[in-house]
Amino acid sequence: MRRIWLAVALISLFGSTGIYESKAQGDALHQIEGRLRSQAAELRGIHVKLVLQSDMRTITETFTNSEGHFHFKSLREGDYLVETMETDLFEATSTRVSLYPPIRTAPTPNLVMVLIDVPLKSAKKPTIGVITADVDLNVPKEAQKHYRVGMKALDLADSQSAVQEFQKAIAVYSKYYAARLALGRELRLQKKFEEAANVLEPLPQIAPGRAEPRIEYGIVLLNLQRPQEAARELTEATRLEESSWAAHLYLGWAVLPSDEKNASRHFKRALELDEQKAARAHIALGQIANNEGRREEALKHLVAYLTLAPNASDAEAVRKLAETLRK
Repeated sequence: MRRIWLAVALISLFGSTGIYESKAQGDALHQIEGRLRSQAAELRGIHVKLVLQSDMRTITETFTNSEGHFHFKSLREGDYLVETMETDLFEATSTRVSLYPPIRTAPTPNLVMVLIDVPLKSAKKPTIGVITADVDLNVPKEAQKHYRVGMKALDLADSQSAVQEFQKAIAVYSKYYAARLALGRELRLQKKFEEAANVLEPLPQIAPGRAEPRIEYGIVLLNLQRPQEAARELTEATRLEESSWAAHLYLGWAVLPSDEKNASRHFKRALELDEQKAARAHIALGQIANNEGRREEALKHLVAYLTLAPNASDAEAVRKLAETLRK
């Protein structure tokens, strides 16, 4: 059972979950191959539905792979809607696709390729000032200029341009706290963890009284499989800002392999502080409960997670795990 739990964090959710097959002999069966596209984030595990437009009935559904690809096959001719579900990062989309043979009098299979741009949600990013009053005391104007341009690029969802401008700001003034924090965050979101670690590592010395850079650095260290170092940074973050749900959540992940009791304490505290944002703590607490033979409690945590995040990228894997616990 422990292996099944670990698979929840690793499973790649793709492959069609249903088939709408033609029953009549002689009908040509068609296919849709699609790819989602975005400049700002990984596209793995996004829920995609195929809806028959005539009666708005869901025919089949699937999840994208790590490149954002999806595939529907064995489809009858007709007009369809390819719908991508809303996620924490992306707005929902709906794209019309028509499936008809090129020559109606001689039905032949037809393959339609679909490219869908999924828009990022317009929620504002965390506000980071041009300077941070208690640490950015001597930032040259040239560095501030690059930082402003970088922040404008983020508002336009142009992450690569933002990274370049933040790098220029740091080149002018290496101790620029706000620029380093923003650059490290963007590199993390781009999954460039080694680069992000190099950028973030000096921040605890530049701003020793601030929790945020330690949280960012701790998350990056976790992604680099350096849990002991991550735990050290995140422990200090909880000391500096005990009310940070993120510090407790990621500290729980950092210590989970070696100290489930301590991890459980931090996961529970994260949920107390912000259950919606710390929803994945329920998965971890479910794992701990299951490891200790408390299957009913484990199931309750999974149900709680699915209630909070029914359309999350890992929701389908969690549903399957919950069904396993019910048996």
